[in-house]
Amino acid sequence: MRKKRLSLLLAPLVALGLTWPAAACGGGGSGAGGDEYVIGAALPLSGPAASFGMAYRKGIDGCVELVNESKDLPHPVTVKYVDTGAETAKGIAGFTQLARVDHATAVFSAYSSVTTALIPLAERHRVPLINGGALSPTLANKEWVWNTLPFLSTELGASLPYAKEQMPDAKKAMLVYQDDIVGKGAVDVVRKAWRGNGRTLATLPLTLSATSFSAQVDKIKAFDPDVIFMVFSGDPQAVLVRQLRSAGVTTQIIASSSFPVPAVLDLKEANGSLFTLQAMDFASQDPMTKGFLRTTGLKPGEGVIVGAANYCNGVLMWANAAKQLVTEGKEVDGPNLNEKFARQGSIDAVGGKLQLLPDHTLQAPISIYKIKDGAFTPVTTVEVTG
Repeated sequence: MRKKRLSLLLAPLVALGLTWPAAACGGGGSGAGGDEYVIGAALPLSGPAASFGMAYRKGIDGCVELVNESKDLPHPVTVKYVDTGAETAKGIAGFTQLARVDHATAVFSAYSSVTTALIPLAERHRVPLINGGALSPTLANKEWVWNTLPFLSTELGASLPYAKEQMPDAKKAMLVYQDDIVGKGAVDVVRKAWRGNGRTLATLPLTLSATSFSAQVDKIKAFDPDVIFMVFSGDPQAVLVRQLRSAGVTTQIIASSSFPVPAVLDLKEANGSLFTLQAMDFASQDPMTKGFLRTTGLKPGEGVIVGAANYCNGVLMWANAAKQLVTEGKEVDGPNLNEKFARQGSIDAVGGKLQLLPDHTLQAPISIYKIKDGAFTPVTTVEVTG
C-alpha cells in the first residue's frame, strides 16, 4: 500500500521531468503550523523599486506552484512576504518577523544594501539568504548567502571592453551610479577598466528616492561625456533618461541589468540605449523553463523576465535541497538546507543547468542589448570569466 501511494506521489513529478528523489518518511521541518514548508521573502514591493520586487515575486510564486504541483514533498510550500521598500531598516524588521514569527526555512532578499544588512541576522538565526537580484560582489563567499545571478562586476566585465572596442574615439566617460554599496563598488571597477589611452572618468552619485534630476543633468551636460555608464535602478531611471534627452544630451547610454524596467522601455527617449543582462535561454524545451513560462505568464524579451527566473531558480535550489533532506529523514530547516546548498553543484533550472560555484555565486555569460520602440534585441553575448 505504501509503495502504491509513493508511486502516485511520484507521477506528477515524472510528468514535469523533475529528477529529485522521492519523499521518504521523516524530515518534516515545516513552518509554525507544522503542516507546510515556509519560505520567506523580503522584497521591495512598494516604492521606486516595486517593479523589480513584483517581478521577483512572480518568479517565486510561479516556481512554488511548480514544486507544489509535483507533490514530491510531504507538505506544501508556502511563501510569506514582507515589503522592504528597498530600505535597510524595513529589511531588518521584515527578516526578523520571517525568522522568529513565521519560522521561515530560508529567506529571499534583494538589493545589495538590504541583503548585506541581513547577513548578521541570517548567521544568528541560522536561516540562509537566497539572492537573485542584488549585484554587489561583496555578497560572494558568505556562508549564509546564496546568489543565483552574476554580479555587477561580471556585467561591467562585458560592457566596458565592448565600449572601448566599439567606441575607440570615446575618451570622456561619466558613471552615473546609485549611491549605495553596489554603486560605490562600480566606481572602482569602471575607473580601473576605463583608464589609459587618454581616457577620463567623472562620477555622479544618485539616490534611489530621487524624483527629479535637473541639477545632475546640468552636471552631465557641462561635462559633455562621450559615453554614459549607468548603474542605477528602479523607475526613477525613466525620469533621468527623459530629462537627459530633453536637455539635449544625446550621449550613448550603457546601463546595467537594472535598466530595462517597463517605465524605461516605454520611453521613446530610451531608444538606442544599451544595457547588460545575464544570458538565459528561454527557448529551451526543458520542463523547468517551460513550466516557468507557463506559471508566470512571462514572455521572452520582457525586461523583468531574467530577474523573475533568478528567483524561480532559487526556489528550485531550495526544493532540490529539501527533497534530499526528506529522503534522508532530516529536518527541512535552515542549517540543514544551508549544508545541502553547499553540496548541490548544479541543478536543473530555468534556461538550463544552474551551476553554483564554491564562492556561492553563479557564473553566466552576459548579453548586451539595444532598446528600440519598447523592445530590445541582443547585440552580442560575452563570456566573462572574472
